[in-house]
Amino acid sequence: MNRLFLVFSILTVTVVTTIIVIPTPTQVKLAQQFNQMSIETAPTFLVFLNSEYEPCLGTLIHKQWVLTAAHCFLPFLEINVAASKENFQNKMGNLRPTFIVQHPDFTRDSAEHDLMLIKLNHPVELKDQVKLVVLPNTTNDRRGEKCTVSGWGWEWRNFNPEPDIQINQTVFWFSNDDCQESLVRQIPIKITENMFCAGSSLENTHSCKELDAVPILCQNQLHGILSWSAGCILKGDIGYYTKVSCYTDWIHKVIHSN
Repeated sequence: MNRLFLVFSILTVTVVTTIIVIPTPTQVKLAQQFNQMSIETAPTFLVFLNSEYEPCLGTLIHKQWVLTAAHCFLPFLEINVAASKENFQNKMGNLRPTFIVQHPDFTRDSAEHDLMLIKLNHPVELKDQVKLVVLPNTTNDRRGEKCTVSGWGWEWRNFNPEPDIQINQTVFWFSNDDCQESLVRQIPIKITENMFCAGSSLENTHSCKELDAVPILCQNQLHGILSWSAGCILKGDIGYYTKVSCYTDWIHKVIHSN
């Protein structure tokens, strides 16, 4: 999935050191799960950010605020609460952005500080199928922990503009050193302390069509927003995430002052 729901040649000889991370059999079994989420029973915190370009996901962190990736700054934005497939087909025109704030240090030539806040024109009604996510209460590294990526994608041979399947994918938080050396990493960007990577494997890549800026939750807290990837996040491929815990002060400041 390429970057961008409101997702540039010298021949050299190089010695490559392969770093292999081998999860336990139990971890492998968990990470290979690729299940369609039961929309009838599972609540959502996802918001569909659609535009004339490419759609992204947003994550509800407040009744009137959505957190997404800064590279998802999209014109002519339509906003939907992504509670069911029908929501995509029946647009709720009463949800509109009234205030959009990209992180002040974000630039288009870097993957760092890739966060954006969107204020909705009115609070979202919280109910059984619509919930808020909790921001992290610690900046501790969760390396090796099991986390969950939640997103929307398209089933095979579905060419409709709206996604039709919601996925919860089990992944693992890898060390930045491992991901920096991963052979599937296609973009030469340094992974900083404000970022982390997660997936079910450092070696595999898949092809699929899915929405960008997916959230990753660890211990039921929002720890990352997808900045870019080298494959299919919802099939467990490596994703590179903005570490939300490094930006909670900025998030609270923007919300409280607006």
